Amino acid sequence: MATLDVIQLLEKAKLAYNSENYEMAQVYLDEALMQSPDVPEVHFWRGKVATTDLNDEVIETAIGDFTQAIELKPQYWEAYFERGKVYLYFERFEEAEEDFKKVIQINPSFKDVYSYLAQIEIQRGNDKKAMEYLSKVTTGGDYKYYYNLGKIFLNAKSYKVAIENFTKALEDNKYLVDGYYLRAKAYEAVGEYKKAIEDLKKAATLMPEEKKFFTDMAKVYFKKAMKAADEGEIRKSADLFIEGLKINYNLKIEPKYEKILEEAAKDAISKKEYQEAIFYLEFAERVVENRCVDENLPFEECYKRKQEINNLMKEAEKGLPLKERILKKLNDIYAK
Repeated sequence: MATLDVIQLLEKAKLAYNSENYEMAQVYLDEALMQSPDVPEVHFWRGKVATTDLNDEVIETAIGDFTQAIELKPQYWEAYFERGKVYLYFERFEEAEEDFKKVIQINPSFKDVYSYLAQIEIQRGNDKKAMEYLSKVTTGGDYKYYYNLGKIFLNAKSYKVAIENFTKALEDNKYLVDGYYLRAKAYEAVGEYKKAIEDLKKAATLMPEEKKFFTDMAKVYFKKAMKAADEGEIRKSADLFIEGLKINYNLKIEPKYEKILEEAAKDAISKKEYQEAIFYLEFAERVVENRCVDENLPFEECYKRKQEINNLMKEAEKGLPLKERILKKLNDIYAK
C-alpha cells in the first residue's frame, strides 16, 4: 500500500517525466521503490522512464517493470498497453498482440490500441486486417484518419504511402504540427532532405518552443551535407554542414567528413574568395575544438589539426585588403 510519502514521490516523478527530466524522475522512483516495493504505479512509471532511453538494453528493462506492475495489479491495462509497445518496438509481434488484446478485454473503450494492432498487421503484410483495426480508431475521410494511417505506414517503414496519407491529413488541416513533423521523418527516410527540412520549418513555425524540430532539422542538414560530399560537391557540402551547425553547435561531423570545411576553404582561396575561406575555417576551428574536448583526443593530434587550420587561415588573411585584415585582427583580439 502506498504511503503519503510514496504518493508524493510518484507525483514528483510524473511532473519530472512530463517536463522531460527523466533522470530526476528516475531518482524519485528509485526512492519510492525503496520505501514501497509493492506499489504497481512505481513499477509502471519506472518502465515509462526506461522507454525514453536511446539504449535498447535500457528500453528492454521496461518489460520487467511493466510485468511487475501487472503482477501487482492484474487489471492494470495501461501497463499491458505500454509493455505491448515495447514488444512492438523489438518486433516481438505475438507478445505485443497478446498485450494489446488484453487491453481491449479490460478497457474496450480505449481505441488507441487498435492503431498498434494495425501496425502489427502491416508488418505481417496483412493490409486488410490492418485497415479493419484502423477503422475502429476513427472513421475514414477526416484528417485524423489519414494522420493515423500515416503513422501506421511510417512505423511499418512504408514511407511513400505514409507521405501520401500525411499529405491528405495536412490538406484538411494545415495546422497539424505533428503531421508536418512525421511527414518530414518519412521524407528523411527516403532521402528527400529538402522536403524534410521544409516540413520541419513549418512545424517549427507553428510550434517554435518545440526543440526537437530544430535539432532534427540540423541532423537533416548534416545528412544532406554528407550526400553532397559523397557526390563531390565540396562547397555545397560545407555550406550545408554550416547550416546544421548554426542550429545545433553540439552536432559532431563524422571524421570522414571533418575536413570538408577545410577543403571548401582551399577551394575559396584558389578562387580568391578569401572572406568565404575565413568563414569556412572559423567553423572548422569550432568543430575541431569541440571534438578534441568531447572525445578527449591526444594533445598531439589536436595540435596538428589546429595548426593545419591556422596555416590555412593565415593564407586566407593574406589575400584580404589591408583594411579588412586590420579589422580581422581587431576582432580576433576582442574575441579572446
